[in-house]
Amino acid sequence: MISSLVLPLLLQSATPYGSPIDPLMRPSEPRTEAPAGPLPLAPKSPADIRFNQCIDQAAEDPDNGLLAANGWQIEGGGYLARNCLGFAYAELEQWPKAVSAFVLAAEGAETAGDDRAAIFWSQAGNAAFVAGDNAAALKYLGSALEQDQLDALLKGEVHLDMARIYVAMNQYDAAKQQFVLVHDLVPEDPLGWLLSATLARRMGDLALAKADIAVAAGLAVTDPAIALEAGNIAYEAGDVVNAESNWEQAVKFGPDSPSAKTAERYLEQLRASATE
Repeated sequence: MISSLVLPLLLQSATPYGSPIDPLMRPSEPRTEAPAGPLPLAPKSPADIRFNQCIDQAAEDPDNGLLAANGWQIEGGGYLARNCLGFAYAELEQWPKAVSAFVLAAEGAETAGDDRAAIFWSQAGNAAFVAGDNAAALKYLGSALEQDQLDALLKGEVHLDMARIYVAMNQYDAAKQQFVLVHDLVPEDPLGWLLSATLARRMGDLALAKADIAVAAGLAVTDPAIALEAGNIAYEAGDVVNAESNWEQAVKFGPDSPSAKTAERYLEQLRASATE
């Protein structure tokens, strides 16, 4: 199931009954707790072991994690301590502080020749996006790509974040180009197809929207967010029958999800209008 940090903005295109939850405008999918997480790297040194412990502590108890990261920094923990500090700030949703810490960590890692600099830059970009600084977010994500150290999955996530930033800046053509890269790098990621379908609908390209949402639905059969968007696309195409069917599926797949609540509202209004 696709989940997200909640930072919704309203859709700018026509929608069935007002603005549904718009996944394009939610930063940091699918990172639900913060725009960074424990790094999947085997410990290579005592510093690496302490870094992993610090990240784990920040994830479990951000306040104590903040104290631990600050203490380690005072002891000379360098850029690894700063990254843990950024993660703790992100867990606490103190985004400007998180951005600053991630940037310093990335710069330190880059100077030290640590391959993790790319990941740290991506964390800085993601946090900047959540903080609402789109220009800085693009800059930091670009720095992540420039390191040429990310695998296909992480590159896909970076391009996905860049696409969403361009959407937030109303630069739809640039966003569309980023989605081409996302689909090439991570073709089995349903989120990328969901978001590109949403963008295509917003741009009025319903043929592309239908094609992309069909791929998403094939990859995540029971995801309520995908079913909701499939209903939205069908509705805008004038296919009320399929719109209703997809919205019903959204409710079925995730009764307590935000997508299901939106679908329920649409169904109520659709049925009310049919009896008038």
